Amino acid sequence: MVKFTVYTLAFPNYSAEEAIKAAAQLGYDGVDIRVREDGHVFIDAPKEFRKRLVELAESLGIRIYGVYTYLGRNFVVPDPNVRRRALEEARAHLDLAVDLNGAYVRIFAGTKERTERNMKLFIEMCRLVCREAEDRGLLIGIETHGELVYSGDTCNLVLEEVGCDALTIVYDIAHIYMEGLNPLEELKKVDLNKVIAFQFHDFKKEDSKWRAVLLSYGEVPHDPVIEYLRSQGYDKFVVDEYEKWWRPELPDPMVGLKHNLKYLKEKFGVVR
Repeated sequence: MVKFTVYTLAFPNYSAEEAIKAAAQLGYDGVDIRVREDGHVFIDAPKEFRKRLVELAESLGIRIYGVYTYLGRNFVVPDPNVRRRALEEARAHLDLAVDLNGAYVRIFAGTKERTERNMKLFIEMCRLVCREAEDRGLLIGIETHGELVYSGDTCNLVLEEVGCDALTIVYDIAHIYMEGLNPLEELKKVDLNKVIAFQFHDFKKEDSKWRAVLLSYGEVPHDPVIEYLRSQGYDKFVVDEYEKWWRPELPDPMVGLKHNLKYLKEKFGVVR
């Protein structure tokens, strides 16, 4: 059965503990926790704090599934010293994920430039990071967000070239759509077993700009993807990527997320 999680980007001005409590109150199965200096936790967090978050989640009947990092941007920097530091940072993030009892670590495909050199560097770094993840019993999830991994073909290229079972895809339906592609057709090119999570957030185009809206109020074609996932027996993670942190126009999370979770559970045919 699919697991419904919420990315804690939904909870600006909440502490990590408050975000976990809110997710449990709303009825999510877990959270995908934002890992950044200004996020809900970072790699400098003490061991005691990490343990406290895990115990809190468990006491509420949920868990931390995705550990959402911002790794990847430095994977394509030409300077090998910068890439070496990026690998050290990746190790620290993976150790954090172990302490948080996470299932996978989300990374980005790094750059704004679609060049062969950048793809080569990104793949080389992914090989190194995936080995570290395997050693820790973790998965790496590359989000389809950026200039290198943005379509079915580019997902397959990276998966094949890295050649590691620890590597998976975090499929951001909206960003594939905003690339001018059909999210369902691109998804059908990818082995569904290699997709660890699907992110759901909706947008409406107004005056040539994308405005964030509640699920079902925008134009991102989620329903065909959901129908396909149900037909294929998908049973991993469904992520409510409610970007309140960046999108102040969205309703208060305790209002907007209630709507979103109801929509997702109804569409996936889940009653709990």
